[in-house]
Amino acid sequence: MLHILWLILKFILIILGILLGLLLLAVLLVLFCPVRYKASAVKAEGGWKQIEGEGIVSWLFHGISLRAEWKDQQMEISFHLFGIPVDKLLKKRQEKRTVTKKSGAEKVSVSGTDGNREEEHKKSVVDHPKSENMETEDLKTDRNSASDTSADTERIRNSQISGQQELNADDTDRNSLKKRQFFIKRIYDRIQNIFQLIRTKLQNIRRTFGKIKKNVSWWKAFIEHPRVTAARKLVWKHGKFLLKHIFPTRIEGQVTFSFEDPALTGAALAVLGMTIPFHKNCIQINPRFDSENYLYGNIRAKGRIYGFVPVRAAVSIYFNKNIKYVIKRWKTRRA
Repeated sequence: MLHILWLILKFILIILGILLGLLLLAVLLVLFCPVRYKASAVKAEGGWKQIEGEGIVSWLFHGISLRAEWKDQQMEISFHLFGIPVDKLLKKRQEKRTVTKKSGAEKVSVSGTDGNREEEHKKSVVDHPKSENMETEDLKTDRNSASDTSADTERIRNSQISGQQELNADDTDRNSLKKRQFFIKRIYDRIQNIFQLIRTKLQNIRRTFGKIKKNVSWWKAFIEHPRVTAARKLVWKHGKFLLKHIFPTRIEGQVTFSFEDPALTGAALAVLGMTIPFHKNCIQINPRFDSENYLYGNIRAKGRIYGFVPVRAAVSIYFNKNIKYVIKRWKTRRA
């Protein structure tokens, strides 16, 4: 009995060990197996429609790769999993499903239309004579009722007109007095409302200025606090390191350009000179003062991103005491 229990425990421990080993392997791959990327762009002589570009992102020694290509003003995206084109397989399955659905829908529509036609034919044959008799009877009754009502309406109109003429003479004097009183009261109410609105707006402006002063003083004390400055420096330090790590490790290319105005060519050359610290003069820039508008060239770049770099930065920022102080102060801010 003990021997059987020991075998069961041994089997469970072996499975747990395999799972932990796989989990540890996955964590190590995420942290230390880099995500590599490549990008390239080519602009030939001519219009902007002749631009071609390509970008590839791969992981796990190119076992998982995503590729995007821009060519002939069309974007093509492909995803490969250990050499298997997953996107093409999914497209084929969707096409098969659509074909099967269309064939089934056509069969159902054909059978349904035949049955509906037979039922409509039967109903039209049975209900046609009944509808004609009903229409003739309704026309007779409508003519008789119209002749009776016309005489009554003329009598009622004559009596109403005579009564209204008598009442209008008495009501005109009263309405004129009421209109004058209402007009004067309306002007007085409008003037009073305008003064009240001016008072309330002035009070609101004073309150907003007071709130702005309090907010400015609170923000000034918050930013100038020594722990906040230390937290800001820490975030800037890790952010710079992350940008350097993410930036391409290798850049190559050539760019040739010209403008109609030579002054614009010189200004563009000055702006491009500011980008030398990023690509370290790896891109050859060839300005030409030909008094023409053209641009052509090619650029290639590649780099890698290790998972432990952003994880280390996130952990060091999250567990820093100054960062925790800033978060607490931000949550309990009172201006």
